[in-house]
Amino acid sequence: MSKTFADGLHTLEAVSLEVAPGEFIALLGPSGCGKTTFLRVAAGLEPLSDGRLTVKSAAPDRPAEIGYVFQTPTLMPWASVLANVRLPLTLRKKPRKSADAEAKAALENVGLADFAGALPRQLSGGMAMRASLARALVTRPDLLLLDEPFAALDEMTRFRLGDELMELQATQKFTVLFVTHSLYEAAFLADRVVVFSPRPGRIIGEVRNGAARPRRPDYRTSQPFQELVEELRRLLSGDAELSSSPQNMS
Repeated sequence: MSKTFADGLHTLEAVSLEVAPGEFIALLGPSGCGKTTFLRVAAGLEPLSDGRLTVKSAAPDRPAEIGYVFQTPTLMPWASVLANVRLPLTLRKKPRKSADAEAKAALENVGLADFAGALPRQLSGGMAMRASLARALVTRPDLLLLDEPFAALDEMTRFRLGDELMELQATQKFTVLFVTHSLYEAAFLADRVVVFSPRPGRIIGEVRNGAARPRRPDYRTSQPFQELVEELRRLLSGDAELSSSPQNMS
């Protein structure tokens, strides 16, 4: 697929990517290379200029469910955490009682059950991002799109939320497209890291991580992890030979 905006900005060029059900894909590349545009197209928030994109549902009797987590939590400041998480179900006119139950279960999954009645201003940055993640997961999506969700958080909070996201994905089996600028985050979280060129974004390479998931925190200090980070650094800097064949690092 390709994407050119009305003002002539050519953002994506002939991007071709197939993602398996339950796969965790990290999208890595320089600022402005089209990673966020790729997510917005996948979510149906932006039309394609050329090509096609298909998101398949895990269930044959319904359209694919897609959840989206933005760079900032985008919570309604006047509403409780529970009401924020319940919002997608409210918009679908789900009965209040069942919607509340599902929203509370989503908050439990992200460790915010005790803050259902709090307002967003009473949450830390990490807690607000957990609430945003719970809102995206409350519809039980087939595909979860995350646009640098941890970028504004301190390093230890990023590590902790990354660990928690990996555990949730292992349990609930949703498919993930995760945009990040961090080589370390991509190398730790993903089954496969897809590397984009500068704008217009093209896929210039990918590296597959064969380490078992969910991964323990001490994986970050292992030699395979360091080798994977270095391989990603070479791809981003142009030092590696470009190839469409995935490289396995396990």
